[in-house]
Parts: sequence; structure tokens; C-alpha cells
Amino acid sequence: MTSSNGRRTLLASQIPLDQISMPPGRSPRLVCADCKTWQPWKRGQVRAHPLWPGEAASPKCPGSHQRVFLDLTPDRLRELRAGAAAQARAIARSPREGYQQAPPVAPAVHQLAGRRSVPRLAVAR
Repeated sequence: MTSSNGRRTLLASQIPLDQISMPPGRSPRLVCADCKTWQPWKRGQVRAHPLWPGEAASPKCPGSHQRVFLDLTPDRLRELRAGAAAQARAIARSPREGYQQAPPVAPAVHQLAGRRSVPRLAVAR
């Protein structure tokens, strides 16, 4: 199924977790793939927005009117984010495999001379 901008309909579950937001009591938002700005969607379609925000003469973004099929609930999105955060923490805290301690530091030359008992030669006078 295509949207009015000629692109295939996006599934909310296929949007990266850091690029979708579904706050309770508000319309869901996503990051537009073209202009990289947060845009709300209502009735399954991203609203029309300028390509360059803040410019009066900006053309319409090609990502406008993108259809989005909401196949996630806000609770399911929270669960997915919690799982991703737990996985990131586990990776960050995992011990390094094959870790070896540094070899001991060799003593300095003047320390070696103090340890050794060097026999003194008798010098004939």
C-alpha cells in the first residue's frame, strides 16, 4: 500500500526505537526520514511540513503525507525500549574476554646492584 507521497506505508514497529515517540494523551511523533525533524502523525499520516524548518520560502518536505500504520501500543513500545536499554547495559558491563594483566615491571639497574652481593676482589698494594 502506498501513501499520497508515493512511498510504501511505514510500520511503526519497523521504525528505530529512538525515532518514534508515543506519549500518553498526545499524538504520536516520529523523525522524518528526509528532513530529520520530529513530526506528529494523525489518522495514520504524517502532516505536511517544510523541508527546511524556520524558513518562510521552504518547499514542502518529500516526507510529508507519509502513511504510518500503528501496529504498536505505547505499552509495547516501552517494553521494547526497556529491553534495548537492558541489553545495552549488559553489553557495556560485560567483562573483556582474553584480558591479561600487564607483566611485572623490571627493577631499575641501580636497584639490581643493591640486591646483589658482589664479592670484592682484594687489590694488591
